[in-house]
Amino acid sequence: MTRVAEYSQALIKASVERSRLLGKRRIKNLAECRSLDEMTSQLRGTAYESLLSDIREPNAARLQYAFKEEMIRVHKKILAYSPKRIRDMLESYIRYLEVENLEILIKMKNMEASYDSILSMLHLSVDEILGLKGRFIQAAKASGVSSAIEAFRNTIYEPALSEGLKRYEETRSTRFFDFSLDRTYYDSLLNSVKSLPKADRKAALMLAGMRVDTFNIITIIRSKLLDYPPHLTFWAITRRFYLLSERQIRSMVSSRDIDSILDSVKETFYGRFLTQQRSIEETVMAFERKVDSFIMKRINGMRIAEPFTISSLLDVILRKEAEVKNLTLISSGIEFGWKPEDISQFLI
Repeated sequence: MTRVAEYSQALIKASVERSRLLGKRRIKNLAECRSLDEMTSQLRGTAYESLLSDIREPNAARLQYAFKEEMIRVHKKILAYSPKRIRDMLESYIRYLEVENLEILIKMKNMEASYDSILSMLHLSVDEILGLKGRFIQAAKASGVSSAIEAFRNTIYEPALSEGLKRYEETRSTRFFDFSLDRTYYDSLLNSVKSLPKADRKAALMLAGMRVDTFNIITIIRSKLLDYPPHLTFWAITRRFYLLSERQIRSMVSSRDIDSILDSVKETFYGRFLTQQRSIEETVMAFERKVDSFIMKRINGMRIAEPFTISSLLDVILRKEAEVKNLTLISSGIEFGWKPEDISQFLI
């Protein structure tokens, strides 16, 4: 089968979803809303309308749950029509949503939350796509953290969960599950690129590699904020790098303070995305969004140059994710009473 035939249906579906994305003007108008009711009203006639129609008293959490469900719908459609040769990589990429579910599940189990409370926080629609929905329901019914972990035996998460459980039993801290699961996700993402056809590898490697590097940088910064010792920070990050070297990573981890870490980042390729903000959290937020914007522009350029490749599908997935990140930021900003200009500066 030729590439044109292989990608024809997927490109049609991608084009439809691209046409349903919110434009920059609409996003800007949403950022100027004075209430979440007004924001919900402005989203009528968009892809989000059906999900928002059942929300009678909107708050940021309810809206954000709906936004993510719409994003998962797009992921599901793109996966369903994607060529088989690239599907493993696309599935590996969207597994971050399943990892988020796992981390939420474990934290809520640790808090002894009820079955219904746990399910209300999970996006089981993504687990339905990736085949683990039944495992999550079983884990939500389990009597505690250890029993919940048992539900994921013989899955790709078993080694990470076993590692996290061992440290949890020693410390009663769920953070070690986060460390192990995040590392597993990023290592798997990079590994999935290797099996792609050569024509698809460039775009996928750039996305996976830059996401891994960004994860490591942000994790090192946040670890320093939490005053983690260097050995714990090394536990939290991956051992895989793309545009960073092991020497640069070690320099960041061993830095004496946040400013020293930022200075080390400035000496790397990623220094171009670093801008000083009012707080370190805002600096990290701006950094992450600038990296996202760079990746999207590069993927879009590859899509235009070679439309019958994975870049055309990644373009739609990344644009939808950026849209949902923007909507999440806007809804949180409105609920917290931020000024429109403060919200707008962090939009992708």
